Formats: sequence, C-alpha cells, structure tokens
Amino acid sequence: MLKPPPASSIPPLPLAGRRLTPRRPLSRELFAANGMSRTGALDLASGVGGKITKDEVKSAVDDYEKYHGYYGGKEEARKSNYTDMVNKYYDLATSFYEYGWGESFHFAHRWNGESLRESIKRHEHFLALQLGLKPGMKVLDVGCGIGGPLREIAKFSLTSVTGLNNNEYQISRGKELNRVAGVSGTCDFVKADFMKMPFSDNTFDAVYAIEATCHAPDPVYLN
Repeated sequence: MLKPPPASSIPPLPLAGRRLTPRRPLSRELFAANGMSRTGALDLASGVGGKITKDEVKSAVDDYEKYHGYYGGKEEARKSNYTDMVNKYYDLATSFYEYGWGESFHFAHRWNGESLRESIKRHEHFLALQLGLKPGMKVLDVGCGIGGPLREIAKFSLTSVTGLNNNEYQISRGKELNRVAGVSGTCDFVKADFMKMPFSDNTFDAVYAIEATCHAPDPVYLN
C-alpha cells in the first residue's frame, strides 16, 4: 500500500479534475531517469488507474476531498472511513507515483553522485542486512505499495517476500511487475488491512514496513 499521510492530514489531490497535457513526448531517456517501465508509462498515458474509469475520476476526486477539513470533512469521518479514503487516493495517484518515483515509494539518504534509484536500492539492501535475512526465509512487507522494495529485497537476500496491501489496483500492478521481473515464484501479495492482519503467529521469519505503518489510523493498536 503506498503510504498515505496520516488520516488527519492527507492533503487534497493536486490538479484535481484537470486535464494534464505532456509538454514533450515520453522519451526513452525520461523512462530511464524516473525508473518507470515503458509499459507503466503507457498505462498512465491511457488512463489506467485502479477501478476508476476516466468518466468516474471527477466524482472520485470529489468524494475523496470531502474527507478533508478544507472541504468541511471531519477527522472522525476520515478515521472511520479510512479504507475508502485510502483506496480512492491510491486508485487516483498510484500511476503518477510510479511515473515520477519508480516502483519503490519511499525515500533514502543519497551520497554525492548517487542517483535516486541507487540510493533507494542501497536503503533496501541495508534493511535486508539489518533484518539478518537468509536464503529461504519467509518475509512480510507491511504496506508494500506496488512491491518495488519486496522485489529488490527478495532478489538480494534470496528470500520469499509477501506484500500486504489493501488496494486492489496496486496489487494487480505489483503482480504484473513481479511477472516482468521474473520473481512471481518468490514474491506475492495478500489483500488485507494491516490493522487486521489475517496471518497466524510465526507465519513469517521477518516483518518490515517502510514508511507505511506510521500512517495507521491507530499506531498504538497496530503495535
């Protein structure tokens, strides 16, 4: 699940309802710079975005914005309807995240001369080492987005990684990216709310979250 800001502070979607016109063709160089695959960019250009069709985008944006204080929304409504709010956000925003950010929706410190993609990969490798991952271990990524980190960590550590996500579009996109990366045998997704994880004790050898659970509606309960 991409990782939204806290339920009390998620901002209105930028450019809501506006038609975006590229200033120049989506070149091969641009794909390389931002880390998004050519297929992903074509998905974005053709209007693919979760279960929301082009005709439904404006109403989805309107419904999403009603949760926020600027439009009269109340914190209680945001918390009690967080599943609907978060799913609308990511159905609308995921393709833009991937286009501008790549497959890993998180930040990392960057050394001088290091690219964004290199810093993110280094951060994910460091996490795998800190967890002490060994080949064959079963690992859970809580709030996994479209699975960029889990694919990198699985390949780096030779582990099997399951991504927990409550957004259907991100899961379908992640499964396609797993197939393209050749990791479908070791990487998979489970659709569920990380506030109500459907796993029994000791299912996994290690669990991690990257910029995800800090945005839970009740972090104390989650922990």
